[in-house]
Amino acid sequence: MYMKILRAVWTLSCCLLVSCGGSGESPNQVTPVVPVLPVTESPLSLPSVNQNSLADEITPHEAVATMAIGINLGNTLDAPSEGEWALAAQEYYVEAFRDAGFKHVRIPITWDNHIAASAPYEIEVEFLNRVEQIVTWALDRELFVIINVHHDDWIKANFASQSNRNRFDSIWLQVAERFKNTSAKLIFEILNEPQGLSLADTNTLNKRALSIIRNQTSNRLVIFAGTEWSNVDKLLAVDVPDSEDQFLIGNFHSYDPWGFAGECQAQWGSEADKEALTAIYQKAANWSLAHNTPVIVNEFGSAKYDFTQPEHICEQSQRQAYIAAHVANAKTFGIAATFWDDGGSFSTYNRAENTWGPEKDILVSP
Repeated sequence: MYMKILRAVWTLSCCLLVSCGGSGESPNQVTPVVPVLPVTESPLSLPSVNQNSLADEITPHEAVATMAIGINLGNTLDAPSEGEWALAAQEYYVEAFRDAGFKHVRIPITWDNHIAASAPYEIEVEFLNRVEQIVTWALDRELFVIINVHHDDWIKANFASQSNRNRFDSIWLQVAERFKNTSAKLIFEILNEPQGLSLADTNTLNKRALSIIRNQTSNRLVIFAGTEWSNVDKLLAVDVPDSEDQFLIGNFHSYDPWGFAGECQAQWGSEADKEALTAIYQKAANWSLAHNTPVIVNEFGSAKYDFTQPEHICEQSQRQAYIAAHVANAKTFGIAATFWDDGGSFSTYNRAENTWGPEKDILVSP
C-alpha cells in the first residue's frame, strides 16, 4: 500500500514542467530555453491505512523481564552482502541460541545497499524477504526478536538532507507495513548508535520514526536510545519520544571501559572497576523508574582481541569476569541484556562448527 501511494506522489511531482509549441513558428524564431531547476523533496506524508492492534500484546515491562539475556546475530545483515563480514545466517544458529538458553536475538540490519538511493526508496524485495525469513526462524522458536536500522551512517552524516530523511522514513514505512501483523515478540529498534547526530536531531528522528510505526501498529514494542555511541548518559539526556506511549523501551550500550573491552590494552577486575560498571546499571535503573520505562542494554561484551590491532589480546579470565559482572548487574537491576556476538573477536558461538565458547555458560547458566 505504502509503495503504491508513494509512487503516485512522485509521478505527479515529476510532471511539473510542460513543453508547449505551435506548428506556425518562423524558421528564425528562437525558442527560449527554460532552466530546469532541481526538484526539492518535501517531507513524506504518512499513508492512510487501517491501524493494527496486536492481539498478543506484550507490555514493555513483561517483555524486558522475559527477554532476560539474549544474543546478537552481529555482522550478518550489516555486511554489504551477507556472508562478507561473518558467515551467512543459517537456521541452526537460531536453534542453537534457543537451546543454549538465550531468550531473545537481536538482528542488526544495515539497509543502505538494499534500498534505492532515490525516491520512492524501495527496499529490495529479496532482502526484505531474507529479513523476514530470519525473523521467522526466531519467532518460531518462541524467541523475542529485535530488528533495527544499524550502520546506516548516511542519515547520521547528513540529517539536514530532506532526501536522506525521506529515505530513512521509507525504511520504517516499509518495515512497519511488512511486519504489522507479525507476533508482538518482534520489536523495532529505531536507530543504532546515532553517532554524529545532535541531541535535537536524535529527538526529532526518534519521534518521527515512532509516528511512522504507530501509524501501522498501535502497540508494537519500540526501542529508542540516546546520541553518539548510546552510552547510558546519552539515554539520560534524550527525550522519551512520546511520554503517552505505553510500549517503549529505553536502550543503552556498554563496553566500558573501551580500553579493556574493545582495545585489549587495559586490565579489568578491581573493586573500582566493578563498582564503575554497577554505577552504569544503577543510572539506567534510576532513569527507568523515573520514566516508568523499562531498559535494555542491547550491546555489551568484551573482545578477545582488538580487530584493528590483533596483537592486543584480552586476558580470558578477565573477559569472563567482565561478562559475568554485566549479567549479574542486568539481573539485579531488572534490565534485559544482549551479548554482542559478531562471529569474530566478540563471539562466543562458533557458527561454522555449531559450538560454544566458555562465555555461554556465564551468559546463560546451565
